[in-house]
Amino acid sequence: MLNQFKVGSCMLAVVMAAALPNASFGQNAPDQDGANAEVTISSTAPEVVSILERLEQAGKDIKTIRCKVEFKTEDTLNITETTRYGSIQFKRAEPNPMFLVSFDKMVADGTVLRQKVWYLFRDRWLIEANSKSQNRIDREILEPGEQADFFDLDKAPFPMPFGQKKEQILKNFEVKLIPPQPGDPDDCDHLLCKPKDESGLARDYGRLDYYVSRKLNLPLRILVEDAPGTNLKVADFEDLTEKSINMDLPDSAFVLPKETDGYHKTTEPKRPQPPGE
Repeated sequence: MLNQFKVGSCMLAVVMAAALPNASFGQNAPDQDGANAEVTISSTAPEVVSILERLEQAGKDIKTIRCKVEFKTEDTLNITETTRYGSIQFKRAEPNPMFLVSFDKMVADGTVLRQKVWYLFRDRWLIEANSKSQNRIDREILEPGEQADFFDLDKAPFPMPFGQKKEQILKNFEVKLIPPQPGDPDDCDHLLCKPKDESGLARDYGRLDYYVSRKLNLPLRILVEDAPGTNLKVADFEDLTEKSINMDLPDSAFVLPKETDGYHKTTEPKRPQPPGE
């Protein structure tokens, strides 16, 4: 579920994008076993179920989102750290939703760079553009006319970071409610989700942390650790408020800027699935 072209969705989270221990962000998450384990609440406890139900309901109620995002990536193997600053837009549409993630600033190991990156999903195409390389990649994610359920954790090409079905989350993850810690976003419930061994998600994820706003029923922070434990992603949505939700966002807001028209374009058609899949 996490690969190169799914970064944009993780950040709508994203992922889920885009997703923690053993890192400089450690103050934002407890250790793998959960700090203060005596007050950690697990899986099917009423408190956990209630939060998951709120997240699921948000998928039904929210039509649009627009807010800023700060997206940190730490490679603990190569000892590198980058932070991108930008914005995200999401709109429920037919046959499939649209999203646009735009970054206009990056800090790489302390160096500020004005490198711009865009991720646009519209119709059936995921488009990635980069101002430094002057490249644009159009990836065909769906067949013409194909409709995908982006709130289906098992089938979505890149699932949304809210609105997932409670039953699917509990089927794929061991979920814990973690006590508040210094540095957590205010007025949030912190869910620690670890993929079950039998879940296919265990191939990609080691852990996901969701900091769910009690007021908005949306994550204000998402942390994702990959399965090997060497890559950490943290997405913060500090200015996400009620004003960010269900505003009027025209379809014309979901386009790449004109400057990308001259970029070198590569098209990657959708690969046909083998029979039986």
